[in-house]
Amino acid sequence: MIETVNPVADEWTQEYALYAASGRSVLLTEALSTFLTTTVEVGRRPVVLTRPDARISSLATLALGRCGAFWAVRDDSGVYDGLSGLEITSFADLWAPPVADRRRLPGFGQPQTDSIAALMFEVYAHHRVSSSLSMGALAEQVVSSLGGSRLDVWGTVEPLAEDWNDGALTEVIRRSMPDSDVVHGRAADGSFVAISAGRTRRGVHELVKGGVPAGPYAPAKTELVGRARRMLTHVHGAFLPSIGLVSVAELDAGATQRAAARRPEAPLAVLLGPAAVHGLEVDLDWLRRRHDVTVLGRQRTPSLLVCFGAPDRGMWDQMIAFARDLGPEAIGRTMMLDGRTA
Repeated sequence: MIETVNPVADEWTQEYALYAASGRSVLLTEALSTFLTTTVEVGRRPVVLTRPDARISSLATLALGRCGAFWAVRDDSGVYDGLSGLEITSFADLWAPPVADRRRLPGFGQPQTDSIAALMFEVYAHHRVSSSLSMGALAEQVVSSLGGSRLDVWGTVEPLAEDWNDGALTEVIRRSMPDSDVVHGRAADGSFVAISAGRTRRGVHELVKGGVPAGPYAPAKTELVGRARRMLTHVHGAFLPSIGLVSVAELDAGATQRAAARRPEAPLAVLLGPAAVHGLEVDLDWLRRRHDVTVLGRQRTPSLLVCFGAPDRGMWDQMIAFARDLGPEAIGRTMMLDGRTA
């Protein structure tokens, strides 16, 4: 039996809630943001249903990811998983094991030819509380160091209507503590960012996540790894983050996403701050001999910058080999450092 609980949802059951987007452009509007937040708060799975030619904005894509939302596509022939393209018989198929012999949505038969590469980033940093603390500075540094344009607009939902203002967005984040609302920013070249923060016993932890368009997919791998290396090095010097990650993803024009086949996101570089390195308990010289590892910072409290740009090996192969050398227990301890304790 369907239970109507939230007027923003088009369908509400004991298992999931459905939001049907009828337009070709799917933005992170107030309605979609409210739907995602309230659905997660009451323990339902969020499902967003779009038309087959819809393009989901970069900020809406980030929001769907934060909430663990599912994407379905409906055309005249049926309903499909928006990520895999596989036909589904009910929305529960979206979180069930996939059935490979089902037909796919048209457009999933071959790779895209007009897609762009985007440098995706995720950086955690810890700050001491002070009157001069800015929640926009880290985002500006990350985007500019990756080659993106200056962030020029911000807001909590789309369309972003406010001129970029560190003080104003910092105040929005401060007022919504201890776990802040997510504030978004965008640049003229399509670079985008989501900023959030939370209070800890020793200060404030900040998460900056987003992407920078990097031309047609895919430019030379060494050039992209070089951008990731430079950004993480610059950010380390200015903010000493606890963890930083950069990868390359395949997106559509305008840094949007549509229902079509795309190549998997691939890791470019990882930065492990002093707290993460302290918990690894590995020989740093041994790691440097086996991987493209640069030691940054002080000798007693070093950070590690690891790049995955070896020309004779795949990026995932390099990252898996590095993770294997660290060991599963060390990886687990490192991933628990989501910025709150570093």
